[in-house]
Amino acid sequence: MIIVLGFLRSIFFIAIGLYIYFITRRKQHDVVIQMWVTIIVGMLANLAIQIIDLKLGISKWESVQISIFLLTAIVVYSLWKLSIELRKRHSK
Repeated sequence: MIIVLGFLRSIFFIAIGLYIYFITRRKQHDVVIQMWVTIIVGMLANLAIQIIDLKLGISKWESVQISIFLLTAIVVYSLWKLSIELRKRHSK
């Protein structure tokens, strides 16, 4: 489980780096879809990290509960924005 946790943390930090890169390049290049996919992957990795921390006993349910709720809301919003962008691209 510790190895999975380390792997998920690596994915989360890579997603943060890619998000910073894409947010600085979104006006020059057309990277909006990549940016939203990066947000989704990063937030799903963070959600899995929270659940594994809870299972390992590192965190308590009371402290993780709000994080899980907010991360789920961000993922749903990002999926919605991604679907809008994909529909725009598909209709062109």
